Formats: sequence, C-alpha cells, structure tokens
Amino acid sequence: MPLLLFVLLTFLPFIGANNEAVKVTTKPQPIYIEKGASSQHLNFDFVVENLIDDTLLVSSIEVSVFDGKEKLILRKFVDGNGSSPSIQTVPNRELESKKPVLIFNPFYSFAFDVELTKLRYEFSFESKDRKKQFKSEVTVAPVYYETKTNLILPLKGRTIVYDGHDFYAHHRRFDYMLPPLQQLGFNSNFMRYSYDFCPVNEQGEMYKGKAENNEDWFGFGMPVYAPGDGKIAVSSDGMLDNRSFDESALSTKPMTLFGNYVVIDHLNGEYSVFGHLKQGSIGVKVGNVIKQGQQIARIGASGSANIPHLHYELQNGVDTKAEGLPSYFRNFRRVLGSRVTEVKIGQVDSGDIVQR
Repeated sequence: MPLLLFVLLTFLPFIGANNEAVKVTTKPQPIYIEKGASSQHLNFDFVVENLIDDTLLVSSIEVSVFDGKEKLILRKFVDGNGSSPSIQTVPNRELESKKPVLIFNPFYSFAFDVELTKLRYEFSFESKDRKKQFKSEVTVAPVYYETKTNLILPLKGRTIVYDGHDFYAHHRRFDYMLPPLQQLGFNSNFMRYSYDFCPVNEQGEMYKGKAENNEDWFGFGMPVYAPGDGKIAVSSDGMLDNRSFDESALSTKPMTLFGNYVVIDHLNGEYSVFGHLKQGSIGVKVGNVIKQGQQIARIGASGSANIPHLHYELQNGVDTKAEGLPSYFRNFRRVLGSRVTEVKIGQVDSGDIVQR
C-alpha cells in the first residue's frame, strides 16, 4: 500500500451513526420500477435535511439490493475515494442547516436479472472540518407499474425522442426543492416520465437550413393524435408559437409552461398531457369524448419550447401538482440505423428513434 494512502486511511476519524442529525426521505410514493428496452430503472429522489447547526457534506451514498429472501444481490456506492471521486457526480452535496435539498437517485439502472425487492440506501455525512461524521439509512420497496391505458405513440411517422426522462434528461432533473420553484408552488415532478418528440427525416435530421424559423423544422404543424381513449379534461389555446412565455404567470397558472396544451383524462387515474401545441390547432373542447388515434392538435412552439416539438407525459393528475407515471406504447417500430424492429409493447426514452 502506498505510504500516503496508508496515512490517509489510518487517520480518518471514525464515522459513527446518528440518525437524528440528518433526515433522509424518498419521493414520490410509491416508487415504481420502469421496464426499459434493455434494463430496469428507478426514477425517484431523496429529500435530505440537515437537522444540526453545522453545515454538512454528503461524503458517500451506498445501496444494497436484496431479494425476496433477504439475500444480498449486489452493493454499489459513490464515495470520495480516488483522484476524481465518484461522489462528485452528486451536485447537491452541501447541506446547510435546516434547509432540505433534493438528491437524484444515483443508482437508477439495473440489469433485468436483478430482483429489486428491497433496496437499502446508506448516506454518510461529515462536517467541513471532518471532525463530525454521521450516517442515515432509508429502505425502499419499489413495485412495477403497469400502464392502465392502452397507449399508442401520439405522432405518426419517424420521430426521435429528443429529450426523454433518463437520468440526464431535463425532465428528470426538475429540482422542485429549489426555493424559486417552491415559491411558485411546485412540490413534485410531474415531468418525471416525460418525452419531447421531434419528427425527423430518413437521415434522422430534425430540420432543414439554419433552423431559425419554426417552418424549418419537419415537425412543425404535424398532427398530434390521442394515444388512448378518454375525455378532454383541460384545453388551453391562444399563445403564440414564439418559443417563450411569461414566467411571472407560473405562480397562478403553472401550466403556462406548456404554452398551448391539452389534457386527456383516461378515466382510470391516468392523464395524458400534450404541450407546446400550435396556436389555433386544437380541435377538441373540454368534455369531448376522445378515441385512440383521433387528431387533437398540431405540433407547435408555444410556451417554454426551445424548438418546435411535442411534449408528452402520462401522470396521475390533471395539472402540475401531479406525479409522472411510466408509459408503455403498443405496436411501434424501433429504428436502429438500417435495421428496424417491431415492438408490441415497450418503453421509449432519450435518443430513441421510433415510428408508428
């Protein structure tokens, strides 16, 4: 063992357990297991609150996975070891006194043969001077979510999931614990399982020319279809397709984020939300009964759209106070370069090119 490493290990202070120093809870409840094309995913967050007066740092996070017989399957961790420690991949590591922070679950993907019956997460913390150390544990028992609604993709033709809900997607990384978002009334991630669908040509390109105008994008104005049966719960039109919105309106009308939007109530606790629709293109009204495959609007660039695209998500409520739900689509094609595979039912996510 190198001398320097030996010295560091020898003089590190003992880390004692103290569950009253830091409170760790999980959101949302229940925690769902999402079945991906090649792995299974856990899309949930930790709310971590420092209950003492000193500022603390998250020094390590460890997960232990157990099967139904309480047998350990695997153990993973991120910590401060090495020249470029893995704990640095966790951005919100500094915990001010009495101020909760959101930490996205860093262990978000597992192979299909890993039984996710119970997962125990152990957090380690230390003061900035490293003289105080604490630990806190939280155990979760995730369950598979089976989409209740028979869903098809809401667009025809070849489409790329420009930004989905994987660990790096902006939908996934909606930090509702930030004070400005808390002040606007956000307390959950309604976008947790969202997709930004952007139609492409045969070469996978989303636009022609310099993409300065909405009309340069192949998807702008393309029809949007109901992915499943239901009833129109909410509909809002009238915003310009100028890729902007009044942020001050979010405190009273948080759905302004979506520009022109439609919400379908599938009458089973699931709701489909369509955002950034083209001004004047919404052809349905509140109360209308909708059938799967029925055209409801066209792709636009209203609201917080940085490009023309369709924002779609499945959630458990009608507005931004809801939580996102995993959604699985039926009878589509997955485009893999020159190869195309048929999917009877499956999940899609960031980077996927799909076709209905």
